[in-house]
Amino acid sequence: MMKNNKTINLLKTMFKTSYDMSGIIDSDTKKLNKKSIKVWLIGIVFIIVIYLSYMFINLLKETGAPQIFLELFFLLLQVLVMFQTILLVISTLYFSKDIENYLSLPITSRKLLITKFSVMISIIFGSEIIIALPAIFIYGVRTLQNIFFYPLVVIVIALVSIFLSTVVSIVMIFVMKIFRFIKNKYLYQNVVILIMTIIIFIPLTNVLKSGMNNLGNIEITEQQSYNEDNDQNEIQAMEEVSTMVQTIRHTNKYFIVTEIGVNALSNINYKSIIYVLEILALDLLALTVFLTIGKFTYVKDVLWNLSLFNKKKNKKVELYQKCKSKNKKYSYLINEVKLIVKSSTYFIHYVYNILILLIVITVIANTLFPIIVQSIKETMEEDIFSMFTFGFTEFSLIVGIIQVIFTLSSLSLTAISRYGKNAIFFKYIPMKFNTQFRLKNIPQLTINTIIISVILGVIHHLIPTIDNLYILLMFIIAMLLNIINSNILLFIDLLRPRLNYENEITVIKQNDNKLFQYILTVVMCFIIWYISQITQELSLNISILIEIIVLSIIVIGMEIFIHKKANTLFKKII
Repeated sequence: MMKNNKTINLLKTMFKTSYDMSGIIDSDTKKLNKKSIKVWLIGIVFIIVIYLSYMFINLLKETGAPQIFLELFFLLLQVLVMFQTILLVISTLYFSKDIENYLSLPITSRKLLITKFSVMISIIFGSEIIIALPAIFIYGVRTLQNIFFYPLVVIVIALVSIFLSTVVSIVMIFVMKIFRFIKNKYLYQNVVILIMTIIIFIPLTNVLKSGMNNLGNIEITEQQSYNEDNDQNEIQAMEEVSTMVQTIRHTNKYFIVTEIGVNALSNINYKSIIYVLEILALDLLALTVFLTIGKFTYVKDVLWNLSLFNKKKNKKVELYQKCKSKNKKYSYLINEVKLIVKSSTYFIHYVYNILILLIVITVIANTLFPIIVQSIKETMEEDIFSMFTFGFTEFSLIVGIIQVIFTLSSLSLTAISRYGKNAIFFKYIPMKFNTQFRLKNIPQLTINTIIISVILGVIHHLIPTIDNLYILLMFIIAMLLNIINSNILLFIDLLRPRLNYENEITVIKQNDNKLFQYILTVVMCFIIWYISQITQELSLNISILIEIIVLSIIVIGMEIFIHKKANTLFKKII
Protein backbone atom coordinates (compact mmCIF):
# COMPACT_ATOMS: atom_id res chain seq x y z
CA MET A 1 0.00 0.00 0.00
CA MET A 2 2.88 2.35 0.88
CA LYS A 3 4.53 1.62 -2.47
CA ASN A 4 1.32 2.46 -4.33
CA ASN A 5 1.01 5.76 -2.46
CA LYS A 6 4.58 6.65 -3.42
CA THR A 7 3.84 5.92 -7.07
CA ILE A 8 0.66 8.00 -6.98
CA ASN A 9 2.48 10.91 -5.31
CA LEU A 10 5.24 10.69 -7.90
CA LEU A 11 2.66 10.75 -10.67
CA LYS A 12 0.90 13.77 -9.14
CA THR A 13 4.21 15.63 -8.91
CA MET A 14 5.00 14.91 -12.55
CA PHE A 15 1.55 16.07 -13.60
CA LYS A 16 2.05 19.38 -11.80
CA THR A 17 5.45 19.97 -13.41
CA SER A 18 4.28 18.87 -16.87
CA TYR A 19 0.91 20.63 -17.11
CA ASP A 20 0.76 24.39 -17.41
CA MET A 21 -2.62 25.33 -15.92
CA SER A 22 -1.73 28.96 -15.28
CA GLY A 23 -4.42 31.19 -16.71
CA ILE A 24 -6.88 28.33 -17.20
CA ILE A 25 -7.65 27.77 -13.51
CA ASP A 26 -8.06 30.82 -11.29
CA SER A 27 -5.50 30.57 -8.47
CA ASP A 28 -7.90 32.15 -5.95
CA THR A 29 -11.24 30.48 -6.70
CA LYS A 30 -9.77 27.23 -8.14
CA LYS A 31 -12.39 27.47 -10.90
CA LEU A 32 -12.21 27.94 -14.65
CA ASN A 33 -10.86 31.38 -15.45
CA LYS A 34 -13.36 32.71 -18.00
CA LYS A 35 -11.20 35.77 -18.66
CA SER A 36 -8.20 33.70 -19.73
CA ILE A 37 -7.15 33.82 -23.39
CA LYS A 38 -6.25 30.12 -23.21
CA VAL A 39 -9.79 29.22 -22.13
CA TRP A 40 -11.24 31.22 -25.01
CA LEU A 41 -8.84 29.63 -27.52
CA ILE A 42 -9.74 26.13 -26.31
CA GLY A 43 -13.42 27.07 -26.60
CA ILE A 44 -12.94 28.39 -30.14
CA VAL A 45 -11.11 25.22 -31.24
CA PHE A 46 -13.86 23.14 -29.63
CA ILE A 47 -16.59 25.02 -31.54
CA ILE A 48 -14.69 24.87 -34.86
CA VAL A 49 -14.23 21.10 -34.55
CA ILE A 50 -17.95 20.62 -33.81
CA TYR A 51 -19.01 22.87 -36.70
CA LEU A 52 -16.71 21.27 -39.31
CA SER A 53 -17.65 17.76 -38.16
CA TYR A 54 -21.34 18.61 -38.35
CA MET A 55 -21.04 20.01 -41.89
CA PHE A 56 -18.91 17.10 -43.12
CA ILE A 57 -21.19 14.43 -41.63
CA ASN A 58 -24.25 16.12 -43.18
CA LEU A 59 -22.50 16.10 -46.55
CA LEU A 60 -21.69 12.40 -46.19
CA LYS A 61 -25.29 11.64 -45.13
CA GLU A 62 -26.53 13.22 -48.35
CA THR A 63 -24.31 10.87 -50.35
CA GLY A 64 -25.54 7.93 -48.25
CA ALA A 65 -22.13 7.09 -46.78
CA PRO A 66 -21.75 8.56 -43.28
CA GLN A 67 -19.46 5.68 -42.28
CA ILE A 68 -16.68 7.31 -44.32
CA PHE A 69 -16.41 9.78 -41.44
CA LEU A 70 -15.65 6.96 -39.00
CA GLU A 71 -12.95 5.54 -41.28
CA LEU A 72 -11.40 8.95 -41.95
CA PHE A 73 -11.63 9.94 -38.28
CA PHE A 74 -9.45 7.03 -37.18
CA LEU A 75 -7.00 7.66 -40.01
CA LEU A 76 -6.48 11.26 -38.86
CA LEU A 77 -6.49 10.26 -35.18
CA GLN A 78 -3.65 7.78 -35.60
CA VAL A 79 -1.52 10.32 -37.50
CA LEU A 80 -2.12 12.89 -34.74
CA VAL A 81 -1.23 10.40 -31.98
CA MET A 82 1.97 9.28 -33.72
CA PHE A 83 3.25 12.80 -34.29
CA GLN A 84 2.41 13.79 -30.72
CA THR A 85 4.21 10.72 -29.40
CA ILE A 86 7.38 11.54 -31.34
CA LEU A 87 7.51 15.02 -29.84
CA LEU A 88 6.53 13.91 -26.33
CA VAL A 89 9.01 11.01 -26.12
CA ILE A 90 11.81 13.51 -26.71
CA SER A 91 10.45 16.33 -24.54
CA THR A 92 8.91 14.25 -21.71
CA LEU A 93 10.82 10.97 -21.51
CA TYR A 94 14.37 11.97 -22.44
CA PHE A 95 14.87 15.74 -22.27
CA SER A 96 12.38 17.07 -19.72
CA LYS A 97 13.58 19.80 -17.38
CA ASP A 98 12.85 17.73 -14.28
CA ILE A 99 14.51 14.47 -15.34
CA GLU A 100 17.70 15.08 -13.34
CA ASN A 101 15.70 15.69 -10.15
CA TYR A 102 13.89 12.36 -10.43
CA LEU A 103 17.05 10.42 -11.22
CA SER A 104 18.46 11.42 -7.83
CA LEU A 105 15.47 9.93 -6.00
CA PRO A 106 15.24 6.26 -4.85
CA ILE A 107 12.99 5.29 -7.76
CA THR A 108 13.36 2.14 -9.85
CA SER A 109 13.87 2.60 -13.58
CA ARG A 110 10.61 0.76 -14.26
CA LYS A 111 8.58 3.05 -11.96
CA LEU A 112 10.17 6.17 -13.47
CA LEU A 113 9.37 4.95 -16.99
CA ILE A 114 5.77 4.08 -16.07
CA THR A 115 5.08 7.48 -14.50
CA LYS A 116 6.75 9.38 -17.35
CA PHE A 117 4.81 7.36 -19.91
CA SER A 118 1.58 7.99 -17.98
CA VAL A 119 2.20 11.74 -18.16
CA MET A 120 2.83 11.47 -21.89
CA ILE A 121 -0.39 9.50 -22.47
CA SER A 122 -2.39 11.96 -20.36
CA ILE A 123 -1.18 14.85 -22.54
CA ILE A 124 -2.31 12.95 -25.64
CA PHE A 125 -5.69 12.28 -24.01
CA GLY A 126 -5.99 15.98 -23.19
CA SER A 127 -5.67 16.96 -26.85
CA GLU A 128 -8.14 14.24 -27.86
CA ILE A 129 -10.75 15.61 -25.44
CA ILE A 130 -10.60 18.94 -27.29
CA ILE A 131 -10.23 17.68 -30.86
CA ALA A 132 -11.27 14.03 -31.23
CA LEU A 133 -14.18 13.45 -28.83
CA PRO A 134 -16.37 16.38 -30.01
CA ALA A 135 -16.05 15.18 -33.62
CA ILE A 136 -16.93 11.56 -32.92
CA PHE A 137 -19.76 12.53 -30.54
CA ILE A 138 -21.32 14.65 -33.31
CA TYR A 139 -21.07 11.59 -35.55
CA GLY A 140 -22.94 9.58 -32.93
CA VAL A 141 -25.70 12.20 -32.65
CA ARG A 142 -26.12 12.71 -36.41
CA THR A 143 -26.19 8.97 -37.18
CA LEU A 144 -28.56 8.24 -34.25
CA GLN A 145 -26.27 5.83 -32.41
CA ASN A 146 -27.58 4.19 -29.24
CA ILE A 147 -26.50 5.22 -25.74
CA PHE A 148 -23.80 2.55 -25.53
CA PHE A 149 -21.91 4.14 -28.43
CA TYR A 150 -20.61 7.09 -26.36
CA PRO A 151 -18.85 5.27 -23.48
CA LEU A 152 -17.62 2.68 -25.98
CA VAL A 153 -16.10 5.32 -28.25
CA VAL A 154 -14.16 6.82 -25.33
CA ILE A 155 -12.75 3.40 -24.44
CA VAL A 156 -11.86 2.56 -28.05
CA ILE A 157 -10.12 5.90 -28.72
CA ALA A 158 -8.15 5.58 -25.47
CA LEU A 159 -7.05 2.01 -26.21
CA VAL A 160 -6.14 2.77 -29.84
CA SER A 161 -4.12 5.81 -28.73
CA ILE A 162 -2.26 3.80 -26.08
CA PHE A 163 -1.33 1.10 -28.59
CA LEU A 164 -0.09 3.51 -31.27
CA SER A 165 1.77 5.63 -28.72
CA THR A 166 3.41 2.55 -27.19
CA VAL A 167 4.54 1.17 -30.56
CA VAL A 168 6.00 4.53 -31.61
CA SER A 169 7.73 4.81 -28.20
CA ILE A 170 9.35 1.39 -28.70
CA VAL A 171 10.67 2.52 -32.08
CA MET A 172 11.85 5.80 -30.53
CA ILE A 173 13.96 3.92 -27.95
CA PHE A 174 16.03 2.42 -30.75
CA VAL A 175 16.06 5.62 -32.82
CA MET A 176 17.42 7.54 -29.82
CA LYS A 177 20.20 4.97 -29.54
CA ILE A 178 21.08 5.05 -33.23
CA PHE A 179 21.45 8.83 -33.52
CA ARG A 180 23.10 9.57 -30.19
CA PHE A 181 26.45 9.77 -31.94
CA ILE A 182 25.43 13.39 -32.67
CA LYS A 183 27.26 15.41 -30.04
CA ASN A 184 25.10 18.52 -30.22
CA LYS A 185 22.03 18.15 -27.99
CA TYR A 186 19.76 20.43 -30.03
CA LEU A 187 20.81 19.01 -33.39
CA TYR A 188 20.34 15.52 -31.94
CA GLN A 189 16.71 16.24 -30.98
CA ASN A 190 15.86 17.92 -34.27
CA VAL A 191 17.41 15.14 -36.37
CA VAL A 192 15.48 12.47 -34.45
CA ILE A 193 12.20 14.37 -34.92
CA LEU A 194 12.87 14.79 -38.64
CA ILE A 195 13.85 11.14 -39.18
CA MET A 196 10.79 9.81 -37.35
CA THR A 197 8.53 12.17 -39.30
CA ILE A 198 9.92 10.80 -42.55
CA ILE A 199 9.58 7.20 -41.34
CA ILE A 200 5.88 7.72 -40.58
CA PHE A 201 4.92 10.23 -43.24
CA ILE A 202 6.35 8.72 -46.46
CA PRO A 203 4.76 5.22 -46.17
CA LEU A 204 1.40 6.77 -45.26
CA THR A 205 1.64 9.14 -48.23
CA ASN A 206 2.50 6.29 -50.61
CA VAL A 207 -0.47 4.23 -49.42
CA LEU A 208 -2.88 7.15 -49.83
CA LYS A 209 -1.43 8.06 -53.23
CA SER A 210 -1.71 4.46 -54.44
CA GLY A 211 -5.28 4.23 -53.20
CA MET A 212 -6.27 7.52 -54.82
CA ASN A 213 -4.70 6.51 -58.13
CA ASN A 214 -6.63 3.24 -58.03
CA LEU A 215 -9.78 5.21 -57.31
CA GLY A 216 -9.14 7.44 -60.31
CA ASN A 217 -8.59 4.45 -62.59
CA ILE A 218 -11.79 2.81 -61.36
CA GLU A 219 -13.75 6.01 -61.94
CA ILE A 220 -12.44 6.34 -65.51
CA THR A 221 -13.29 2.71 -66.30
CA GLU A 222 -16.75 3.02 -64.83
CA GLN A 223 -17.44 6.26 -66.70
CA GLN A 224 -16.54 4.64 -69.98
CA SER A 225 -18.75 1.61 -69.31
CA TYR A 226 -21.88 3.49 -68.16
CA ASN A 227 -24.41 5.37 -70.25
CA GLU A 228 -25.69 8.79 -69.40
CA ASP A 229 -28.91 7.77 -67.58
CA ASN A 230 -29.72 9.00 -64.07
CA ASP A 231 -30.05 5.49 -62.63
CA GLN A 232 -26.67 4.47 -63.94
CA ASN A 233 -25.13 7.70 -62.61
CA GLU A 234 -26.52 6.92 -59.18
CA ILE A 235 -25.03 3.42 -59.31
CA GLN A 236 -21.72 4.91 -60.38
CA ALA A 237 -21.80 7.42 -57.51
CA MET A 238 -22.45 4.64 -55.00
CA GLU A 239 -19.57 2.59 -56.38
CA GLU A 240 -17.25 5.62 -56.24
CA VAL A 241 -18.18 6.15 -52.59
CA SER A 242 -17.59 2.47 -51.90
CA THR A 243 -14.18 2.69 -53.55
CA MET A 244 -13.30 5.73 -51.42
CA VAL A 245 -14.19 3.78 -48.27
CA GLN A 246 -12.04 0.88 -49.43
CA THR A 247 -9.10 3.23 -50.05
CA ILE A 248 -9.25 4.65 -46.52
CA ARG A 249 -9.85 1.19 -45.08
CA HIS A 250 -6.83 -0.15 -46.98
CA THR A 251 -4.73 2.58 -45.33
CA ASN A 252 -6.15 1.81 -41.88
CA LYS A 253 -5.16 -1.86 -42.15
CA TYR A 254 -1.52 -0.85 -41.77
CA PHE A 255 -2.26 0.25 -38.20
CA ILE A 256 -3.82 -3.04 -36.95
CA VAL A 257 -5.89 -1.67 -34.05
CA THR A 258 -7.53 1.04 -36.15
CA GLU A 259 -9.44 -1.46 -38.25
CA ILE A 260 -10.56 -3.24 -35.08
CA GLY A 261 -11.66 0.10 -33.59
CA VAL A 262 -13.75 0.95 -36.65
CA ASN A 263 -15.38 -2.48 -36.53
CA ALA A 264 -16.18 -2.04 -32.83
CA LEU A 265 -18.01 1.25 -33.46
CA SER A 266 -19.65 0.45 -36.80
CA ASN A 267 -22.32 -1.81 -35.28
CA ILE A 268 -22.83 -1.70 -31.52
CA ASN A 269 -23.52 -5.27 -30.37
CA TYR A 270 -21.88 -8.09 -28.41
CA LYS A 271 -19.10 -8.27 -31.01
CA SER A 272 -18.03 -4.75 -30.05
CA ILE A 273 -16.95 -6.07 -26.65
CA ILE A 274 -14.85 -8.74 -28.37
CA TYR A 275 -13.18 -6.08 -30.53
CA VAL A 276 -12.43 -3.97 -27.43
CA LEU A 277 -10.88 -7.00 -25.73
CA GLU A 278 -8.73 -7.58 -28.82
CA ILE A 279 -7.39 -4.00 -28.67
CA LEU A 280 -6.84 -4.35 -24.92
CA ALA A 281 -4.83 -7.55 -25.49
CA LEU A 282 -2.68 -5.78 -28.11
CA ASP A 283 -2.20 -2.85 -25.70
CA LEU A 284 -1.02 -5.15 -22.93
CA LEU A 285 1.35 -6.93 -25.32
CA ALA A 286 2.81 -3.63 -26.58
CA LEU A 287 3.14 -2.21 -23.06
CA THR A 288 4.87 -5.39 -21.87
CA VAL A 289 7.42 -5.14 -24.67
CA PHE A 290 7.89 -1.41 -24.06
CA LEU A 291 8.40 -1.77 -20.29
CA THR A 292 10.69 -4.77 -20.72
CA ILE A 293 12.95 -2.93 -23.14
CA GLY A 294 12.70 0.33 -21.19
CA LYS A 295 13.58 -1.34 -17.89
CA PHE A 296 17.07 -2.16 -19.16
CA THR A 297 17.70 0.80 -21.46
CA TYR A 298 15.70 3.90 -20.42
CA VAL A 299 17.64 5.17 -17.40
CA LYS A 300 20.97 4.18 -18.98
CA ASP A 301 20.16 6.17 -22.10
CA VAL A 302 18.99 9.20 -20.11
CA LEU A 303 22.17 9.13 -18.00
CA TRP A 304 24.27 8.69 -21.11
CA ASN A 305 22.60 11.73 -22.71
CA LEU A 306 23.09 13.84 -19.58
CA SER A 307 26.73 12.86 -19.24
CA LEU A 308 27.38 13.52 -22.93
CA PHE A 309 25.65 16.87 -23.29
CA ASN A 310 26.77 18.22 -19.92
CA LYS A 311 30.36 17.26 -20.54
CA LYS A 312 32.70 20.19 -20.91
CA LYS A 313 35.20 19.72 -23.66
CA ASN A 314 38.61 21.27 -23.88
CA LYS A 315 38.77 22.68 -27.36
CA LYS A 316 41.85 24.05 -28.99
CA VAL A 317 41.36 27.77 -29.45
CA GLU A 318 42.56 29.33 -32.67
CA LEU A 319 43.42 32.81 -31.50
CA TYR A 320 43.51 34.23 -34.99
CA GLN A 321 40.00 32.98 -35.78
CA LYS A 322 38.77 33.92 -32.31
CA CYS A 323 39.99 37.47 -32.54
CA LYS A 324 39.26 37.91 -36.23
CA SER A 325 36.94 40.82 -36.89
CA LYS A 326 33.47 39.72 -38.02
CA ASN A 327 30.58 41.58 -39.54
CA LYS A 328 28.35 42.74 -36.66
CA LYS A 329 25.10 42.34 -38.55
CA TYR A 330 26.01 38.83 -39.68
CA SER A 331 26.95 37.79 -36.13
CA TYR A 332 23.75 39.30 -34.74
CA LEU A 333 21.60 37.42 -37.27
CA ILE A 334 23.45 34.12 -36.71
CA ASN A 335 22.81 34.47 -32.98
CA GLU A 336 19.07 34.86 -33.66
CA VAL A 337 18.97 31.78 -35.88
CA LYS A 338 21.02 29.69 -33.43
CA LEU A 339 18.63 30.41 -30.57
CA ILE A 340 15.71 29.12 -32.64
CA VAL A 341 17.47 26.05 -34.05
CA LYS A 342 19.23 25.02 -30.83
CA SER A 343 16.04 25.04 -28.79
CA SER A 344 13.87 22.10 -29.83
CA THR A 345 10.87 23.86 -28.25
CA TYR A 346 11.18 26.97 -30.41
CA PHE A 347 12.14 24.96 -33.49
CA ILE A 348 9.13 22.64 -33.22
CA HIS A 349 6.56 25.36 -32.49
CA TYR A 350 7.81 28.02 -34.89
CA VAL A 351 9.50 26.16 -37.77
CA TYR A 352 8.86 22.41 -37.73
CA ASN A 353 5.06 22.68 -37.50
CA ILE A 354 4.99 25.09 -40.45
CA LEU A 355 7.16 22.82 -42.59
CA ILE A 356 4.98 19.78 -41.81
CA LEU A 357 1.83 21.73 -42.72
CA LEU A 358 3.34 22.82 -46.04
CA ILE A 359 4.40 19.25 -46.80
CA VAL A 360 0.86 18.00 -46.06
CA ILE A 361 -0.65 20.70 -48.32
CA THR A 362 1.77 19.78 -51.12
CA VAL A 363 1.05 16.05 -50.81
CA ILE A 364 -2.73 16.60 -50.83
CA ALA A 365 -2.39 18.87 -53.85
CA ASN A 366 -0.51 16.15 -55.74
CA THR A 367 -2.64 13.16 -54.68
CA LEU A 368 -6.18 13.85 -53.53
CA PHE A 369 -7.03 17.07 -55.40
CA PRO A 370 -6.36 15.75 -58.96
CA ILE A 371 -8.66 12.79 -58.27
CA ILE A 372 -11.44 15.10 -57.03
CA VAL A 373 -11.04 17.31 -60.11
CA GLN A 374 -11.12 14.24 -62.38
CA SER A 375 -14.26 12.94 -60.66
CA ILE A 376 -16.04 16.30 -61.04
CA LYS A 377 -14.97 16.51 -64.67
CA GLU A 378 -16.38 13.06 -65.46
CA THR A 379 -19.61 13.64 -63.53
CA MET A 380 -20.32 17.07 -65.07
CA GLU A 381 -18.69 16.18 -68.42
CA GLU A 382 -16.91 19.50 -68.34
CA ASP A 383 -13.53 20.69 -67.20
CA ILE A 384 -13.94 22.45 -63.85
CA PHE A 385 -11.28 25.02 -64.78
CA SER A 386 -13.17 26.00 -67.93
CA MET A 387 -15.87 27.40 -65.61
CA PHE A 388 -13.32 29.08 -63.33
CA THR A 389 -13.21 32.86 -63.61
CA PHE A 390 -10.27 34.56 -61.99
CA GLY A 391 -11.08 38.00 -60.65
CA PHE A 392 -10.04 40.24 -57.80
CA THR A 393 -12.27 38.32 -55.37
CA GLU A 394 -10.39 35.08 -56.08
CA PHE A 395 -7.12 36.98 -56.02
CA SER A 396 -7.96 38.42 -52.58
CA LEU A 397 -9.15 35.03 -51.28
CA ILE A 398 -5.76 33.43 -52.03
CA VAL A 399 -3.92 36.33 -50.39
CA GLY A 400 -6.25 36.05 -47.37
CA ILE A 401 -5.47 32.32 -47.01
CA ILE A 402 -1.74 33.14 -46.94
CA GLN A 403 -2.40 35.78 -44.28
CA VAL A 404 -4.24 33.22 -42.11
CA ILE A 405 -1.35 30.72 -42.40
CA PHE A 406 1.03 33.46 -41.21
CA THR A 407 -0.73 33.18 -37.84
CA LEU A 408 0.84 29.75 -37.21
CA SER A 409 4.34 31.19 -36.71
CA SER A 410 5.19 33.72 -33.99
CA LEU A 411 8.93 34.22 -34.33
CA SER A 412 8.73 38.02 -34.28
CA LEU A 413 6.15 37.95 -31.48
CA THR A 414 8.78 36.40 -29.18
CA ALA A 415 11.92 37.93 -30.70
CA ILE A 416 12.64 39.79 -27.44
CA SER A 417 10.84 37.54 -24.96
CA ARG A 418 12.90 34.49 -26.01
CA TYR A 419 15.95 36.05 -24.36
CA GLY A 420 14.27 36.61 -20.99
CA LYS A 421 16.24 38.79 -18.60
CA ASN A 422 19.25 38.68 -20.94
CA ALA A 423 17.31 40.89 -23.38
CA ILE A 424 18.64 43.94 -21.54
CA PHE A 425 22.02 43.40 -23.22
CA PHE A 426 20.52 44.51 -26.55
CA LYS A 427 20.71 48.04 -25.16
CA TYR A 428 24.48 47.82 -24.87
CA ILE A 429 25.28 46.28 -28.27
CA PRO A 430 27.12 48.84 -30.43
CA MET A 431 24.43 48.76 -33.09
CA LYS A 432 21.54 51.09 -33.84
CA PHE A 433 18.16 49.98 -32.54
CA ASN A 434 16.50 50.31 -35.93
CA THR A 435 19.15 47.94 -37.37
CA GLN A 436 18.54 45.46 -34.53
CA PHE A 437 14.81 45.71 -35.19
CA ARG A 438 15.21 44.73 -38.84
CA LEU A 439 17.65 41.91 -38.08
CA LYS A 440 15.29 40.43 -35.49
CA ASN A 441 12.55 40.31 -38.11
CA ILE A 442 14.55 38.30 -40.66
CA PRO A 443 13.69 34.82 -39.23
CA GLN A 444 9.96 35.62 -39.33
CA LEU A 445 10.24 37.13 -42.81
CA THR A 446 12.11 34.04 -44.01
CA ILE A 447 9.62 31.46 -42.72
CA ASN A 448 6.71 33.53 -44.10
CA THR A 449 8.45 33.78 -47.48
CA ILE A 450 8.66 29.97 -47.55
CA ILE A 451 4.91 29.83 -46.79
CA ILE A 452 4.16 32.26 -49.62
CA SER A 453 6.33 30.39 -52.12
CA VAL A 454 4.84 26.96 -51.32
CA ILE A 455 1.20 28.13 -51.30
CA LEU A 456 1.56 30.04 -54.57
CA GLY A 457 3.46 27.12 -56.08
CA VAL A 458 0.59 24.79 -55.15
CA ILE A 459 -1.98 27.28 -56.53
CA HIS A 460 -0.04 27.54 -59.79
CA HIS A 461 0.11 23.74 -60.03
CA LEU A 462 -3.57 23.20 -59.23
CA ILE A 463 -4.97 26.10 -61.28
CA PRO A 464 -2.66 26.53 -64.29
CA THR A 465 -5.20 28.88 -65.90
CA ILE A 466 -4.03 31.69 -63.57
CA ASP A 467 -1.56 33.82 -65.49
CA ASN A 468 2.03 33.89 -64.21
CA LEU A 469 1.81 37.67 -63.94
CA TYR A 470 -0.93 37.39 -61.31
CA ILE A 471 1.06 34.76 -59.41
CA LEU A 472 3.93 37.28 -59.31
CA LEU A 473 1.59 40.08 -58.18
CA MET A 474 0.17 37.83 -55.44
CA PHE A 475 3.73 37.18 -54.31
CA ILE A 476 4.43 40.94 -54.13
CA ILE A 477 1.26 41.65 -52.12
CA ALA A 478 1.90 38.67 -49.83
CA MET A 479 5.44 39.92 -49.19
CA LEU A 480 4.06 43.36 -48.28
CA LEU A 481 1.71 41.63 -45.84
CA ASN A 482 4.66 39.62 -44.58
CA ILE A 483 6.60 42.81 -43.75
CA ILE A 484 3.55 44.41 -42.11
CA ASN A 485 2.84 41.30 -40.01
CA SER A 486 6.44 40.86 -38.88
CA ASN A 487 6.83 44.53 -37.95
CA ILE A 488 3.59 44.68 -35.96
CA LEU A 489 4.38 41.44 -34.09
CA LEU A 490 7.78 42.82 -33.10
CA PHE A 491 6.15 46.10 -32.05
CA ILE A 492 3.87 44.09 -29.74
CA ASP A 493 6.76 42.13 -28.24
CA LEU A 494 8.76 45.29 -27.64
CA LEU A 495 5.81 47.07 -26.00
CA ARG A 496 4.73 44.04 -23.92
CA PRO A 497 7.84 41.88 -23.44
CA ARG A 498 7.55 38.75 -21.28
CA LEU A 499 11.03 38.54 -19.77
CA ASN A 500 10.32 36.57 -16.58
CA TYR A 501 9.75 32.93 -17.46
CA GLU A 502 10.87 29.53 -16.17
CA ASN A 503 11.59 27.77 -19.48
CA GLU A 504 10.96 27.96 -23.23
CA ILE A 505 7.49 26.40 -22.94
CA THR A 506 6.21 29.28 -20.81
CA VAL A 507 7.34 31.79 -23.46
CA ILE A 508 4.98 30.05 -25.88
CA LYS A 509 2.13 28.82 -23.66
CA GLN A 510 1.89 31.80 -21.29
CA ASN A 511 2.29 34.49 -23.95
CA ASP A 512 -0.88 36.58 -23.90
CA ASN A 513 0.44 38.58 -26.85
CA LYS A 514 -0.66 35.74 -29.14
CA LEU A 515 -4.20 37.14 -29.00
CA PHE A 516 -2.97 40.30 -30.73
CA GLN A 517 -1.65 38.17 -33.60
CA TYR A 518 -5.13 36.72 -34.13
CA ILE A 519 -6.62 40.21 -33.99
CA LEU A 520 -4.01 41.38 -36.52
CA THR A 521 -4.98 38.56 -38.91
CA VAL A 522 -8.67 39.49 -38.63
CA VAL A 523 -7.87 43.17 -39.30
CA MET A 524 -5.65 42.41 -42.31
CA CYS A 525 -8.25 40.04 -43.77
CA PHE A 526 -10.88 42.75 -43.28
CA ILE A 527 -8.67 45.28 -45.12
CA ILE A 528 -8.20 42.82 -48.01
CA TRP A 529 -11.95 42.17 -48.12
CA TYR A 530 -12.77 45.91 -47.96
CA ILE A 531 -10.45 46.73 -50.86
CA SER A 532 -12.05 43.94 -52.91
CA GLN A 533 -15.51 45.39 -52.19
CA ILE A 534 -14.75 49.00 -53.09
CA THR A 535 -12.98 48.00 -56.31
CA GLN A 536 -15.72 45.71 -57.68
CA GLU A 537 -16.47 48.06 -60.56
CA LEU A 538 -12.80 48.40 -61.51
CA SER A 539 -10.68 46.13 -63.65
CA LEU A 540 -8.54 43.39 -62.07
CA ASN A 541 -5.25 45.15 -62.82
CA ILE A 542 -6.42 48.49 -61.37
CA SER A 543 -7.73 46.75 -58.23
CA ILE A 544 -4.42 44.97 -57.69
CA LEU A 545 -2.54 48.23 -58.23
CA ILE A 546 -4.69 49.96 -55.59
CA GLU A 547 -4.03 47.14 -53.10
CA ILE A 548 -0.29 47.30 -53.73
CA ILE A 549 -0.32 51.10 -53.25
CA VAL A 550 -2.30 50.86 -49.98
CA LEU A 551 -0.04 48.17 -48.52
CA SER A 552 3.11 49.93 -49.75
CA ILE A 553 2.03 53.13 -47.98
CA ILE A 554 1.60 51.13 -44.75
CA VAL A 555 5.04 49.54 -45.15
CA ILE A 556 6.72 52.89 -45.89
CA GLY A 557 4.97 54.46 -42.90
CA MET A 558 6.24 51.64 -40.68
CA GLU A 559 9.79 52.03 -41.98
CA ILE A 560 9.74 55.75 -41.19
CA PHE A 561 8.32 55.04 -37.72
CA ILE A 562 10.99 52.39 -37.03
CA HIS A 563 13.76 54.72 -38.16
CA LYS A 564 12.58 57.55 -35.91
CA LYS A 565 11.13 55.73 -32.89
CA ALA A 566 13.31 52.61 -32.54
CA ASN A 567 15.01 54.03 -29.43
CA THR A 568 11.63 54.53 -27.77
CA LEU A 569 10.50 51.01 -28.65
CA PHE A 570 13.51 49.40 -26.95
CA LYS A 571 12.96 51.35 -23.70
CA LYS A 572 10.56 48.69 -22.40
CA ILE A 573 13.43 46.20 -22.11
CA ILE A 574 14.58 46.47 -18.50
